Amino acid sequence: MGIASQLALAMTYQKMPTQTDRRYLEAGIPELENYLLSKELYYPIGRNLQRLTLGGVLLSLARLDRSEAGKYEAQVNRVRTKWRSAWDTKAGREVRARGELWKNYLAEYPGDPKATARLYPQQVRYRAMLTLLGESFNVMDVYVKSIFQPGGFVWEPEVLDRFSSDAFWFLFGTLKS
Repeated sequence: MGIASQLALAMTYQKMPTQTDRRYLEAGIPELENYLLSKELYYPIGRNLQRLTLGGVLLSLARLDRSEAGKYEAQVNRVRTKWRSAWDTKAGREVRARGELWKNYLAEYPGDPKATARLYPQQVRYRAMLTLLGESFNVMDVYVKSIFQPGGFVWEPEVLDRFSSDAFWFLFGTLKS
């Protein structure tokens, strides 16, 4: 795919501005302990924000500039250390849930490859969260590689340097349409 095609395609993708990541962390970190001790997997934290999850926190931290993420990471690490067992339990639940969401999204591909590929930049968040939660290999990776078109980074250029092409290979391209 040429640069012009990549740019045109990128213009159609809904982006996740880092301001939203900041707002998510600012609203979510004060609730992190309550979240870990709750039964909820998707914990409400405010209007116009995704529900709080560990994968959401880790993804938002990863997307921020290192100097900015540091102040939030210290707070997250304090809670994680204090509530290690609750963190591990909640992370395990989230890995199973995100894995199912990722699998369900990919199951749509054979029926409508074009629409599924168009949604890839948003839906690949599930796979990124799985990696950040410690799942470096997902059972769907073999399938994704069979329908994957390597190419440009699917999110904003400003966060490119925060995701290595080795660990996050699935962010560097899209699905064949």
